[in-house]
Amino acid sequence: MAVPGYAVGLLPESTHAIDRKTAAAGKVIARVNGKPIYEDQLNPDVESGLEKFRKYGMRKEDPNLVKRLQQRILDKLIGNELIYQESRKLTIEDIDTKVEQKLKALESKYGPGEGMEKYLKMRNLTLGKLRESLKIRVCRDEYLKQQGILEPEISEKRVRQTYETNPDRYSRKDSIKVSHVLIAVDGNAGPEAKERARQKAEQIRKEILEGQDFAEMARKHSNCNSASGGGSLKYIKRGYMPEEFDKAAFAIEKDALSEVVETRFGYHIIKVFDKRPAGKIPFEEVRHFITKFLQEAESKKKLATHIVELKSRAKIELFLTE
Repeated sequence: MAVPGYAVGLLPESTHAIDRKTAAAGKVIARVNGKPIYEDQLNPDVESGLEKFRKYGMRKEDPNLVKRLQQRILDKLIGNELIYQESRKLTIEDIDTKVEQKLKALESKYGPGEGMEKYLKMRNLTLGKLRESLKIRVCRDEYLKQQGILEPEISEKRVRQTYETNPDRYSRKDSIKVSHVLIAVDGNAGPEAKERARQKAEQIRKEILEGQDFAEMARKHSNCNSASGGGSLKYIKRGYMPEEFDKAAFAIEKDALSEVVETRFGYHIIKVFDKRPAGKIPFEEVRHFITKFLQEAESKKKLATHIVELKSRAKIELFLTE
């Protein structure tokens, strides 16, 4: 699990995840144990922060707001640099293997070849810079693990106590795991076009009842975006789909097939694979989620405390001016 603000993604705010030649041409705004932090590293995150305020109606930049953003982001950069400097003291024998594992994970997520090329272009990275950034990430993660900051131990008692004391947070409305085949009909279609679509839906339903695989029929015939996934809508609550769909889907039994259902989108054949009644979510279903939530909160707290400790031993020079 990533530590918020310090071990996320490729750490674009890290003083070592950018082109050093480009940074060298910029203004030095701080030094951490002699290592420079450049204004070029600060500006993109400041601009990103200001853009959020512009979306909420800010027309003129407030100098005090800009200054607060600069100070907050610079503080994050300093913290990152301190963690990085400490992580460099580690000897990680299998570091190249771990870097390759992270690289393969990215290829799996974004796709090899063209997918990775788009990923690199979007982030203005070369493959060499990506490997360097991943190497930094491996070192930092290993250091944070050794300090008990990354993925800290959370007791079973604490996880269960969080579950028991937050009943509203871990409750749900009734829901169903459902798939459908949609034969779409344009809203302006005439009676003949509608009838052809209805007959097609009836024929598909007949073939499914005779043994054709539901998912394959959805992939072949459905006009919904869910077709590629075999028509699966996963778990839905009442109100997610049109009223006619809901009425039919929540009324049929598990593993049953609906009659052809007409909505404003066209004609649906619906199959329900599971039903979850309203009420408190079973502990085992949310145990992993609660654990990760508590780990993230604990990591954030431990990291902030650790950086304060590192700052107390570091030589930090600040040159940021208005």
